[in-house]
Amino acid sequence: MLAVAPNAVSAQGQPQGQIAPTREEIDRRGLEAELRGETNPVTVEGDIERAPCPLAAEQFADLTFTFSAPQFSGLEGIDPEMLRPAYAEYLGREIPVSTICDIRDRAATILRAKGYLAAVQVPAQTIGEGTVQFDVLLAKMRSVQVRGDAGSSGKALQPILDKLSSKPVFNANEAERYLLLARDIPGLDVRLTLQPLTKEQGGAPGDVVGVFDVVNTPMIIDVNFQNFGSKQIGRFGGLARVRFNGLTGLGDETMISAYSTHDFDEQIVASAYHEFKVGSEGLTLGLSGTKAWSQPDVPGPDVFDTDTLAISAYARYPIIRSQARNLSLTVGGDFINQSVDFTDLDFSRDELRVAFARLDVSGSDEDSINGRGGYTVFEPKLAYWASFEVRQGLDVFGASPDCGVGFVNCLAPGVTPPSRLDGDATGFAVRGDASVTYRPTPTFGLTARSRFQYSPDALLGYEQYSGGNFTVGRGYDPGAIIGDQGTGFQLEAFAGSLIPETPDGVAIQPFAFVDYATVSVNNIPDDSDSITSVGGGLRMAIGRQALFDLFAAVPLQRPDFATSRGDVRILGTLTVQLKPWFN
Repeated sequence: MLAVAPNAVSAQGQPQGQIAPTREEIDRRGLEAELRGETNPVTVEGDIERAPCPLAAEQFADLTFTFSAPQFSGLEGIDPEMLRPAYAEYLGREIPVSTICDIRDRAATILRAKGYLAAVQVPAQTIGEGTVQFDVLLAKMRSVQVRGDAGSSGKALQPILDKLSSKPVFNANEAERYLLLARDIPGLDVRLTLQPLTKEQGGAPGDVVGVFDVVNTPMIIDVNFQNFGSKQIGRFGGLARVRFNGLTGLGDETMISAYSTHDFDEQIVASAYHEFKVGSEGLTLGLSGTKAWSQPDVPGPDVFDTDTLAISAYARYPIIRSQARNLSLTVGGDFINQSVDFTDLDFSRDELRVAFARLDVSGSDEDSINGRGGYTVFEPKLAYWASFEVRQGLDVFGASPDCGVGFVNCLAPGVTPPSRLDGDATGFAVRGDASVTYRPTPTFGLTARSRFQYSPDALLGYEQYSGGNFTVGRGYDPGAIIGDQGTGFQLEAFAGSLIPETPDGVAIQPFAFVDYATVSVNNIPDDSDSITSVGGGLRMAIGRQALFDLFAAVPLQRPDFATSRGDVRILGTLTVQLKPWFN
């Protein structure tokens, strides 16, 4: 984590490490464990749904007829061709009358698979020229009721409910998106029950009322403690976070957090953000800000002070929102200022203005969502997530200028140079992160994770790729290796479940891992560095209130600019939700 002064760096090099903290040491969102639940799906088991059918009785076993065509009534605008697979193989053939029951059941299954709550009936009729009449009864949500107090977020919930009730027929696949969007409103837990609308209530066959049970949590408070930090910045640190839900009634969330090292001196980070929903399709607008002060502990007097300001404005839209698959697009911009003082004199200053676009995808297998095979939506057989981001630095709003030929623009008297003389504030970068978890059995699994960044440019410190405790390379200090581009891999094996058997129970999950990361620095030929570590430990879920990780990490390689590979580290992180406190 140490650096030499910029004017001591080779003309096309960068400091050996850096004094200013890395992005991951400033952005603490990775430590803010979410203690939120997910929706349990309503699904239909089996391939073909079957119901009692009088035509399948023994007295009709010898009756046959030539089937020419079906007629489906009550489809309410649904294309009849959707049901063709239910009967196509029987057209023009002589079939037993009991086959009508099979066609009925197949048609109902097709409709249900497409998300419709439907019943298919065979009315009393005379089959003249082989045409069979089928009556389709589709559920129609005629009204909605809200039970519980949605608080001020009810104003954001209502447009979503209106979307559901405005459909001519109820479709569970379409409704799933809006139900999940309703649950995405911060602080709201929304569950739907369909109840028949009786004749006395003015209902017709198939009419239902959607009853939405709502639980509102206006405030969440949690704390986190960990010892992932570097020796220079401080090993131990704690974070406290408060989230306010629904302050404005726009489906909003406001978060305020503070992080400090144990001595309240070496690093302090204050963060806040505000997000709110626009419309009924899940569009979210947000503004976040982080201010960090660091005083690295270097040999001798503490002469370095760093100051970081990071502000982001962004918009996020869920392109696909379902329990099995999710895809969202986020676009926005970052405003980043990071300065280092040496004995109260300006040492370096980086000013970055970055536009970005990011795709996030996640999903899990549908059998687990449906609770088959001993798997659950919380611990599925297969789960994945990935993020792909493009970042482009812009020469606007006072971004750090280019140092020019021979760095003359940055070495003039009175000019504070950037942290890297050959650094480009308008650099381009592509970064990604992906993880796949596979459980061959419900009590054993493997997780593989990859993290990468590519850039053709010489990036300033905050935009660079780093390896260490907060990214890839458990057991190494944050920023143990840093470069313009890099790749990291993590492989982990774990056993057992992390879901307690009772609400106040304890679940323990042992795990073992291997981490590897490598980086390279542009403008320096054959410059690369890598780290490798192995280790293991346990994770613990304590009721619905706390998560605790404790593990040992063994560094296997010495980073190029370190004097040793480092000792075995015993690392731990504890997250506790203080409000609401579940009894």
